[in-house]
Amino acid sequence: MEEANRMREVIEADQPLKDADIAFRAEMLTLLGQLKIREDEARARAEAEARARAEAEARAKRLLAAAALLTVGAIFVGPALAVGGLNLIGFSSVGPVAGSIAAGVQSAVYGGAVASGSIFALCQSAAMGGIVVGSAAEIAAGVAALGASAGLLGGLGGSDNNDGVRRRRVQ
Repeated sequence: MEEANRMREVIEADQPLKDADIAFRAEMLTLLGQLKIREDEARARAEAEARARAEAEARAKRLLAAAALLTVGAIFVGPALAVGGLNLIGFSSVGPVAGSIAAGVQSAVYGGAVASGSIFALCQSAAMGGIVVGSAAEIAAGVAALGASAGLLGGLGGSDNNDGVRRRRVQ
């Protein structure tokens, strides 16, 4: 019996050590769990930053492509629009059209003496062939380039989340 009592004393004396061991193990598991969470957060943050960089690079490439297409479109379509606008207000390939805005400006401002190098003279010169307008195919290519650039630029404004609602991207 005495031996059983001594064993009970040893076991009871050992209990605080066992409790400390259990507490230590629980604390270690908690710390390891927090470390795992921090690693997961860091990994998710790095992945998000990589996605953001890739999206920014793709956006920059689309902007450059749109700018190039706008330039091409303006080069081919611009002269045709300019000549068309000049024709609309009365500048033609043989001179100002009688009764037009151009004829009225010539009569009111310049009379019979249009000064060389004046805005009126430059507009008339352009309408008489001073601006080279491309062929119909070149103008069509310019219009296509302008349309493609509009499509690229339109796609940069937001994102479609497959629910049919367009939302602006947060920059």
